Amino acid sequence: MLELLFIIVIISIIASQITIKPQNTNLDLAVKQLKLYINYTRYIAHIDNKYSIDDPEWKKKLWTLKFQRCSSTTGGLYFVVYSDTSGGTAHFKKQECLKDPLSNKYLYSNYDCKVSNDESRYILLTKEYGIEKVEVSCNTTSAIGQISFGYDGRVYSKLGNNPVEINNRCDIKIYDKENRSRTISIEPKTGYILDS
Repeated sequence: MLELLFIIVIISIIASQITIKPQNTNLDLAVKQLKLYINYTRYIAHIDNKYSIDDPEWKKKLWTLKFQRCSSTTGGLYFVVYSDTSGGTAHFKKQECLKDPLSNKYLYSNYDCKVSNDESRYILLTKEYGIEKVEVSCNTTSAIGQISFGYDGRVYSKLGNNPVEINNRCDIKIYDKENRSRTISIEPKTGYILDS
């Protein structure tokens, strides 16, 4: 009887070690990458204080993660991470974008959604992960949406002449081709990020 119990215990241990773990789907990978870049944007905003008593439009220069559509001929979605230091025109240049800390490539793409040697491919949501739709619950712009972070932890959904600070949790919901979705939630005041 003891030998039988011993064998059952050994088989249980072996079985627990070789159980098949579910593979990450492209949707899961997209959520992980997006969370990474949102956290990175928030971190850079904390250490790169854009506040200036001499510049009444300093909030236009806050670090922002913005979702965009590729050109109609290419189709798809992507995002960029930038600080509009050229005067708040919303026409930022590649050099105003953050670089991926691992690859040292810009988190930037043009509307053609083609990757050049110095641009990260991980921002191309449709091309890399099959993401078909992005919804931002706190969006106050005519575009898909953006999230901007201040050095003090405040979170904004719109910059410009009348910045809009978010006061409720902001949900970024992304959908794949099968209409499966995942949500990343950003807390107001702190920018703390959750996913579900």
